Amino acid sequence: FGVIVTFATNSYMQQGIENSTNRVRDASNDTCKFLQTTSGQIDHILVTNYKQLSIQLENIMRETSSFIIKELEQKSMAVSLIYLTDFLEKLPQLKIKLQKMKSITNDLRVYASQLSDGLRGVKRELLVMLTKCNNKACQDVLNKYEIGKLDANGIHYDQMVDRYFPKLPDVTDIIDNLDSLISKDIASAGKRGRDMLNQMRAHLNTTIAKYTPKVIDSINKAGNAFKKASDSIKMEINKVSQVIKDNTHKYTGVADGYLNEYGPYRFHFGIAVCSILLTILVFVVAALLCGICGKRPDGYGDDCCNKGSGSRFLMLAVTFIFLFISAIALITLVHFLIGLIAYRGVCLPLKDPQNDNIFAHFDNAINLNNVLYPQQNKGKPTSGGLPALRISHVITACQRNQTIYEVLHIHNRIDIHEIKDYPAQYKINQTLDDLVDGISFDDSDIQILSPEDKQRILSLADSALKNFDSAQYIDNLNDTITKHSLTEIAQELLQTAKKIDKSEDMKDVQVSLRNQALHLETYEQNWVIPMKNKSVELIRLANDLDYSLRYKDRPFHESIPLLVNEIERAQLFFRVDGRQFVKDTAINLTQYFASEIENYLRMVVQAVEKKIGLCAPLANVYDAGVVSLCSAIVDPLNGFWAGAALCIVLFLPTLVVAVKLASLYQKSDPYPGPLVESEYLYDAYSERDHIPLANGPKNKRRKNKDRRRGREYYEEPVPSSAHGIPPTVGVRDTRYNDMAPKHWDGGPPRYQNPPMAPPASEYERPPPYYYPGATEQD
Repeated sequence: FGVIVTFATNSYMQQGIENSTNRVRDASNDTCKFLQTTSGQIDHILVTNYKQLSIQLENIMRETSSFIIKELEQKSMAVSLIYLTDFLEKLPQLKIKLQKMKSITNDLRVYASQLSDGLRGVKRELLVMLTKCNNKACQDVLNKYEIGKLDANGIHYDQMVDRYFPKLPDVTDIIDNLDSLISKDIASAGKRGRDMLNQMRAHLNTTIAKYTPKVIDSINKAGNAFKKASDSIKMEINKVSQVIKDNTHKYTGVADGYLNEYGPYRFHFGIAVCSILLTILVFVVAALLCGICGKRPDGYGDDCCNKGSGSRFLMLAVTFIFLFISAIALITLVHFLIGLIAYRGVCLPLKDPQNDNIFAHFDNAINLNNVLYPQQNKGKPTSGGLPALRISHVITACQRNQTIYEVLHIHNRIDIHEIKDYPAQYKINQTLDDLVDGISFDDSDIQILSPEDKQRILSLADSALKNFDSAQYIDNLNDTITKHSLTEIAQELLQTAKKIDKSEDMKDVQVSLRNQALHLETYEQNWVIPMKNKSVELIRLANDLDYSLRYKDRPFHESIPLLVNEIERAQLFFRVDGRQFVKDTAINLTQYFASEIENYLRMVVQAVEKKIGLCAPLANVYDAGVVSLCSAIVDPLNGFWAGAALCIVLFLPTLVVAVKLASLYQKSDPYPGPLVESEYLYDAYSERDHIPLANGPKNKRRKNKDRRRGREYYEEPVPSSAHGIPPTVGVRDTRYNDMAPKHWDGGPPRYQNPPMAPPASEYERPPPYYYPGATEQD
């Protein structure tokens, strides 16, 4: 685990170090882009938006007179004069429409007469031929289409025809009456009142035009002040951006030089430490594998991975530990000190700048006012007299998503609330007050409608126009000219002609039916369709005339007196309340004008202080910088020394265990083959004094050992003969058997001479003692 930790943390630390300068550049670019965007937003709201406001205010000034006159007309009911004047001016157009309606009515009468004559002839011919025809199809046509009533229709256009048919009205009298009214110039009765209103409008335009340049000039001066304020705020922000950009370029360049020169050495040095730890780990693991899975060495064809190899691996591990433990411990101690100082002195203060003592000492030593603002601020106290701008405040304010105006204390140099004094400072309000005072007109002799004109207009209500009734056209006109479609009847006649027998008697019937079908199709195209179109046009003209002759949904003879009454009320309003109403309207307009400016100023102050340049993106940049420093460099550094320290701590028990296991793994198994391979065995001590075998506790260990070895080197005891002499037949060859007796009476066993002594040149050695154990007698 310690080796894996050192390898991983060394790699992560190298990646963090290599990417550190790029992350600093990215953070710098993001910060500068944020500040640049904030500058653009401030310029937009202080310059661009004010230009839009000034254009709107100029339009209001130019439309002031029209607005006042329109309000006056609505309040005084003078709109009735406008309606009456428009109606009188449209009398010639009404005359044209009536003449067109008369022409269409005459055309319809002509078409109706021709259609009636034609259908009468067709009806007569068809009645004769269909009656003559003896085919059932002829009788079906005759009954189905009511041929006897073919010339009858729902509309009669001839006034001289039967009185039971409805009649269309004659508009000749109305046209003549309109000619009389137009010739008397009745339209001039309304023009005089409208001219009076136009004169009032011209007077207001003259008065307003006198003050409009002054108002616009004041607006432009305020606009220049807004632009100056915008440039000042942008300059402060751009200065911060330039400082960040210059320092980033300067110090990251230096850091890149050092990292490119010394970074690979640090990385390879860490790899070397990790490799040493990995080598020791490999030796220990290999030793344990050989020691656990391998067999004891016996000196005869040992394997490469036996316990002896494990012992050698352990000694290699011990050697490496003794060689490098001091160096690794020193390296670990250096990394520990650097990591502890970096974490406590850098990471913790950056993560919690408000509550950290180290950061507080550093923070109190730096006042950003001395860096961001000049010493003199237009007569204001020097930056040293301003509230200190601390780094901790900038960090905390950005984390709270405050605006850049609040974060950098720009109000110490430019107070955005000063723009609220611009209307008074540049005399915008004073100019508007002068405009209101300058509006005046003489309302003592205002006369919209003279008594003569009044009588002429009232006489219009008794003219022939009151007799016009559009309902007579709408009710008497429709698109059903004939009861049955002439085209349909013609097609049916052609089909019936085909069904009639081709006999000599019926031949004339067939020819007649085909001719009458042709006549009906011709009537449909030449008379019926044009009559339908002209009926639709006549109804449209009637509706237009009816709409023009009505006022407030009242008939014409009631509309004219109503209009005259409203005009007289308007004339009275102008004489009594006109002047004050115009002044009050002007005051309301100038108040609206001033309120637009005040709303804009309030919006600017609120936007600069609370909306523009919200600092959360910079807080994200700061957090990313802390992560890139602490999580990518300091934390892997601490992980490196922690992994190495774990390995060093484990080295101490590893040394003890390794030495013990190495000595244990070096022990070999005894020789597994036979002890004696000579063909003859003899007692080398046969002529010497017999030495009794001693029994006692001190021989128990050897006895047990001999007992274990006896199973490997000797044959198990077998029953002896009655004389105590072992039999000659056994499991193994007799030359490997012990020659000493297995049981004896009273005395110690004695060695027997072999049947044949070996030659003197052979190596002679005594056979091993054999003691079967204590008997009941002992």
